[in-house]
Amino acid sequence: MTDNRALLPFDEGDGRLIRRQWHDGRWFFSVVDVVGLLSEAASARTYWAQLKAKLGAEGAGETLQALKQLKMRSLDGKMRATDAADVETMFRIMQSVPSPKAEPVKQWLAKAGAEKLEEIAESDLLSGMTTEQRAIFLRGQVADRNLSLADAAAGAGVVSGRDFAVFQDHGYRGLYAGETTRDIAARKGLKRGQAILDWMGPDELAANLFRASQTEQKLRREPIQGKTEANQTHFAVGRAVRGFIIGQGNTPPEQLPTPDVSIQELQRREQKRLEAERQPSLFAEGEGEDDGND
Repeated sequence: MTDNRALLPFDEGDGRLIRRQWHDGRWFFSVVDVVGLLSEAASARTYWAQLKAKLGAEGAGETLQALKQLKMRSLDGKMRATDAADVETMFRIMQSVPSPKAEPVKQWLAKAGAEKLEEIAESDLLSGMTTEQRAIFLRGQVADRNLSLADAAAGAGVVSGRDFAVFQDHGYRGLYAGETTRDIAARKGLKRGQAILDWMGPDELAANLFRASQTEQKLRREPIQGKTEANQTHFAVGRAVRGFIIGQGNTPPEQLPTPDVSIQELQRREQKRLEAERQPSLFAEGEGEDDGND
């Protein structure tokens, strides 16, 4: 199993290392490390501080709010809190750092960010989680995989946002017996702006994760070119995943129940639970409230 904290070499022969940490069901990368690699600044920390201030002044509050302060090991061996970003947030930050290394770093991050997916099925990582925790974890995995899937699809000619939406619909149609994104949202009773992936349970999310993962691998492995061929590939993989599910005697995704609350609400509840667990007890160990027998 990949270490939850690691130093990874950026494999372009320059010996640079990028720190990452497994958090909230996905990989987070040190922003200072990535920005330093791209900018080649004498002081990556100073460069990031200036860029961070610039992003704030330009109204990129959503990007900055998505950052996490995570403790990662510094070169002196000590664990220190540093700004960390998941793959999606890191891609947004990279848009503000002009660099000839941007594209290879982007591809490297997409691959490294999805690295743990293949290990999940071989581990007991999910076995100790509640249904809600599994849903939160898998939703993060699907989000990261969709980014790397988009990168692979772009290589086949699926470039614009509209192209990718059509490409995604082909995958859903294969997996959901002809249903498109709009059809799935309507069946689930979702309002405009609500994402279908935020209203799925763990089994449905796992099916979509497998669909996206297998499609990405096929696009990268085979000489698939053009939007039409990429769309057909996504549909075929979705249909194959559906066939596997049914062949195992399991419920197809469109027949699975829609959760009562969204992933975002589950995340808020989980955060409150974790915060409550961190609160110190009012009593020393072995003590309790006055039972009235003094």
